[in-house]
Amino acid sequence: MSRRAKDRLHHIHARAGIRQDALGRALGPELRAIWGIADDAEPGRVREIVLLRLNRVLGQFADPLMPEIVWTAYNLGVDPEDADAGMVGRLKAMVRRGRVKVSERTCTRRFYEFLAGVKNSLDGFQEDFTGKDFELASKWLAGNVRPGPDEPAPDAIPDGLSTAIRGLRDPVPSVMRMFLDGRVHGPSDGSGGPLVAGLGAHGDWFCVFTDERLLVAYRQATRAGWARSGRWSGREVVRAAAGRIRPTGVLVNPSPVRGSGIDAALPLPPAEIARLALDRRPPHEDAGHG
Repeated sequence: MSRRAKDRLHHIHARAGIRQDALGRALGPELRAIWGIADDAEPGRVREIVLLRLNRVLGQFADPLMPEIVWTAYNLGVDPEDADAGMVGRLKAMVRRGRVKVSERTCTRRFYEFLAGVKNSLDGFQEDFTGKDFELASKWLAGNVRPGPDEPAPDAIPDGLSTAIRGLRDPVPSVMRMFLDGRVHGPSDGSGGPLVAGLGAHGDWFCVFTDERLLVAYRQATRAGWARSGRWSGREVVRAAAGRIRPTGVLVNPSPVRGSGIDAALPLPPAEIARLALDRRPPHEDAGHG
């Protein structure tokens, strides 16, 4: 294991902790590679992965004080007044405010016990995360709350276009308008456009998702190996498909269950793509690149 990767762990709890600017750069390339963080990952995704990696190690400690100490050190669930105080300052404030009944010295010692556990974990297998993992991490960060007991998976996909197309097979005009004007996520090629998937006898398709979490879940379930992802308007995806020499369709929200992808998605076959590409009605909002 790279010594440099383990040294970089000390950069995470410094300053504003996991909320510091340029957290990805603070991790360094070796640690990012071990934790599965792409070099071009968005800052929010970097924070989510770091939080999830730390939380998995924290689960190995039975000490009931450890979560309070660890998340205070890393600046999660901390009073905004103490957020920029650095790890030492945050632990001091925690003790001063009576949130734990032990000394600052004890808190510091237990934090470094946890940090040693994180270092040891770098030598082991780094399990992939699911869409639910990322959903929870996003919720914890947005609410500035600490991970609690496992939460049940949501019963439904979030409201919006993804809800509208569940179980839909025929392209209803109102849903297509939502698709054309809305944003979708998908595998990206080297030029930044949608990545084509050759589905054998089914032909060529662009696979896109109405929520980034659905894209992540699909990638995890299928172990797909594309190098990068992109975000476009539905209209941009349609025009890219219509502009290819080979007839190309678009699959919206393909299933992550192996063998059911083309049957479980909303398929827009090449003929439908050609029709949609001729639709010149203006979108409801700017459809430029995100």
